[in-house]
Amino acid sequence: MVFTSVVFVFLFLPIAMALFYLFPARWRTIPLLVTSAVFYAWGEPVLVLLILGTGMVTYYLGKVLLRAEGVARKWWLAAGIVVISIPLVVFKYLEFVLDSLGLERVSAEVTLPLPIGVSFYTFMSISYLVDIYRHRDDGAPGLLDFSGFLAMYPHLVAGPIVRWAHIGPQLAKPTFDPGLFTYGAIRVATGLAKKAVLADSIAPIVDSLFASGHPTSVGAAWLAVILYSLQIYLDFSAYSDIAIGLAAMMGIRFHENFRYPYLARSAREFWQRWHISLGSWFRDYVYIPLGGSRVSPLKVWRNLFVVWALTGLWHGAAWTFVLWGLYYGVLIGIERFAIGKPLERLPRWLQHVYGVLVAMLGWVLFRAVDVGQAMAYYRSLFGAGGVPLWDAQATLALQRGAGLAIVSIALAAGAAKWLMDRVRSQIALPDDDESLTSLAETRATRVLSTRAAIGWSVVVVACMLIATAYMVSLTYAPFIYFRF
Repeated sequence: MVFTSVVFVFLFLPIAMALFYLFPARWRTIPLLVTSAVFYAWGEPVLVLLILGTGMVTYYLGKVLLRAEGVARKWWLAAGIVVISIPLVVFKYLEFVLDSLGLERVSAEVTLPLPIGVSFYTFMSISYLVDIYRHRDDGAPGLLDFSGFLAMYPHLVAGPIVRWAHIGPQLAKPTFDPGLFTYGAIRVATGLAKKAVLADSIAPIVDSLFASGHPTSVGAAWLAVILYSLQIYLDFSAYSDIAIGLAAMMGIRFHENFRYPYLARSAREFWQRWHISLGSWFRDYVYIPLGGSRVSPLKVWRNLFVVWALTGLWHGAAWTFVLWGLYYGVLIGIERFAIGKPLERLPRWLQHVYGVLVAMLGWVLFRAVDVGQAMAYYRSLFGAGGVPLWDAQATLALQRGAGLAIVSIALAAGAAKWLMDRVRSQIALPDDDESLTSLAETRATRVLSTRAAIGWSVVVVACMLIATAYMVSLTYAPFIYFRF
């Protein structure tokens, strides 16, 4: 089941919310776990056992870690991380490993499904054990509580990667908060509109440009990269909007996961704004334990290479993803040791141009089917691919995507930021905080006036109607596509 489906919006979500609030506050983990299991099992009935089993193993390993002492604690932690990681390694990376070892025939016979959210709940489980090991947390009070946290459907599809220390206290006794519920509905509606109306309309144009295997012109190459940069931002951030909104409707605060990353002025700042929960996870559980930046320059480079190779591999089982991660590791290292200060002295607009260009060039590796296609695109982008400056394919892509691109660029540049800030201030949501536990005790407390409630209801309904109309048109009239 996906968030943008009619089944989810008009059937699953109303039932899930009704069940959640029909139960007393202290027992709401039960309907949350049941509805999350239904959500997960919608397309993969058997694999729901995998996430439930992961939750059980993680919970009891956490209990063992709490009682263990001395060297035994390290061994239990290491064993726990290995056991929890087995499903991720097998289901996501086994075929990649076999191909890399030259065992293509064996790999072709291995047809394993990729469980929904396996990367997310694996990382959540690992951070849970590490936090207990570091004495930062005592863990969940019961298996039901932890299972509800791990499997809760808002973050299951595409994150964010949440942590027990932040979400656990909120799940202990979630209460209905009108302001937070309204804010959540607005985030869900805007996320649906962003995904269904914009990202899903840009995707076919991007697919047609990349389908040829190599760019047909310099213009087609640049249009492909620009449109894909917009598509992936709208896609990823839309899912985070929906996840944050769904959690808020249940009285639970998630940290922000995207903060207008194309406003970044460096590769480092880009990753401070892009998929924030993933970046902070690698920082806290890989980079800092390796020594972080408080070691010799050589070891800093080693740490950067390890972290960013893993970051790339986390996104997908292919060498293009590994190279994409290393691309950022090298850039961030160069910014740190060589060009950081000169970059800061440049005019702000030049810094922004650099930040956007760095991101777009990185997306070539991310989107390419193999390294050969990526290299063909890099050559064509800079006029070295032996292709014309412009062709009919570029003209068609421009005609189909110009309006979408203008709206998407405006949103990516923060054109609607003032509106969302106004929503937050009127509903009295506290400013987001990077600490793990600061949001656990916060709630929106201001009561909305009738006028404000009606106004925001109109916004929600309008966004929902736009997204729904477009989803229905895609479902029942494939020949209709959205054009500006």
